[in-house]
Amino acid sequence: MRIRYKKYSFNGVKLKIELLEQKFITINKRYLFIVSINILLIISITVISFSAFSNTLLFSKFIFKPYIIHNNKEWYRFISSAWLHADYVHLFINLFVLFSFGNYLEYYLNLHFDSLSTVLYLSIFLGATIIAHLPGYVKHKLNFNYQAVGASGGVSGVLFAYILINPLSMLELYLFIPIPAILFGVLYIWYSYYMSKKNIDNIGHEAHIYGAIGGIAMIISIKPDVLISFFNQLANAFN
Repeated sequence: MRIRYKKYSFNGVKLKIELLEQKFITINKRYLFIVSINILLIISITVISFSAFSNTLLFSKFIFKPYIIHNNKEWYRFISSAWLHADYVHLFINLFVLFSFGNYLEYYLNLHFDSLSTVLYLSIFLGATIIAHLPGYVKHKLNFNYQAVGASGGVSGVLFAYILINPLSMLELYLFIPIPAILFGVLYIWYSYYMSKKNIDNIGHEAHIYGAIGGIAMIISIKPDVLISFFNQLANAFN
C-alpha cells in the first residue's frame, strides 16, 4: 500500500504539506537528524517477534491471555503481546502498515508538538493496543483457552489516526488501485465487523475495530482541532 500526493516526500510516504510557520520549518529540518521512534518501534517488534518464534518461554510470558491476566494480575500482557506475532506473514503485514503510516504520523506530531512528539506517538500506539484488547479481556477473562498476539490493534490505531488527519489522501492498494483514505477506512471497519461475526478464521477482527477507535480517540484527545479539519476536508471535497 502506498500513500500518494503530488508534492514532497518523507521516508517514502508522500506528504501533503500545508503552509507552515517558520518555527515548524525549523522543526522539520531538525527532525531529519532525530532517530525515528517509529523505526525503533518496528525494530524492537521485529527482534522480539523473531526471538519468540523459537523461544516458547518468551512467547508464553508475553502473550495476551485474559485468564492469566485476570487471575495473576499480569496487566503488562495488554502491551507485551503487541511484540509477538503468529508467523512471518502476520509480522510483515503489521510492520509494513506501521512503516507506511507511522512515519507520517510521527512527522505530523513533531511538527505540532516538537519534543513531545515521541511520547505522543507512543501513547497513540500503546493506547490503541490496550483499547483493542479490552473487549477480549472482558469476554474471555474466565476462558483459559483464549489467547491472542500481534500489534494489529496499535497498528490500526496509527492507521486511523492518519485517516483522520488526511481523509482524502489517495492510498494505492496492491500498488495500482487508488482509493481515498476515508473510503479505505470505511471498508476496513465493515470488513472487520463482517469477519468478526462470521468467526471463520483465527484473526482478531474485533481488535482491529477497537484499535481503530482507540487511535481516533487518542489523536482527538491530543489535538482536538484535527476533528474540525477532518470535517472541513470532507466538506470542501463536495464544494
